[in-house]
Amino acid sequence: MSHLLACQHTACYNPSVIMRFVSGIIGIPLLIVLLLVGHGLPFVLGVWALAILGLNEFYRGARKIGSRPQEWLGYACTLVFMFSARERYQTSVLAIPAVLTVLVLTSLAIELLRPDRAPLQNLGATFLGVVYCGWLFSYLVALRSVSGDIRVVCLNRMVPIGAWLVLFVVFAAWAADTGAYLIGRKWGSRRIAPVLSPGKTWEGTVAGIVWSLAMSVVMGSLIAMPWVHIIILGIGIALISLVGDLAESSMKREIGIKDFGSLLPGHGGILDRFDGLLFVAPLFYYYVTLVMGY
Repeated sequence: MSHLLACQHTACYNPSVIMRFVSGIIGIPLLIVLLLVGHGLPFVLGVWALAILGLNEFYRGARKIGSRPQEWLGYACTLVFMFSARERYQTSVLAIPAVLTVLVLTSLAIELLRPDRAPLQNLGATFLGVVYCGWLFSYLVALRSVSGDIRVVCLNRMVPIGAWLVLFVVFAAWAADTGAYLIGRKWGSRRIAPVLSPGKTWEGTVAGIVWSLAMSVVMGSLIAMPWVHIIILGIGIALISLVGDLAESSMKREIGIKDFGSLLPGHGGILDRFDGLLFVAPLFYYYVTLVMGY
């Protein structure tokens, strides 16, 4: 009994857990405000800021292993991705190929002028950073740009469907991450990938699925979403989030760092906090638009 109480005390008063809770208390109201004011434009700018910060973390990590990414090109392309996503990649259909063309040609030209040029290494880091941070983050903007309103049961009012979809995927991904972290930390013993990510356990993964499902039930039932979609999304978000987490862990292993940054107390850097969501957001977007017809 004393051991159990000690574990409970440790779980409740662990500084990392407390800082995660505080970050959520601050972040959730801010997210809702950004989603609902100014027709979502502040949200676009907010996501772009996160992407830029994440890209900066990525490039800083790449430099630790000898790469010299062309950072200003990455930042510029990330901005274009955000505003292309605001149009859901439709009216600006030529923007992304044009940006990629400029990126490739300009990057190659600049690399030729470097005395210690290493195009494969440097451009590989530049392009991967743009895709991983700029492109994947932009799907949150694309989700917010889904048009139309939907009635939320508990509010008895209409809200922008795009805003609700963003809240759905963010809350479910965070629930999966939190459940996996808390349960895995306390009861986890069977490791999924001991070398790649020692903290990931099967017990935590199951908890993440349960927590994601619970949050999906709440968010989906409030807009009368069919149960089959709620279940698919709840399970899918947790599993895809795990893949995103492991993918980020593999990059940190290669670089030789524990976290990409320290900007968010209790989490690490931007990429440490949003690693799972970066993988979830694109697939969630295509599911709700192509399968569910939003």
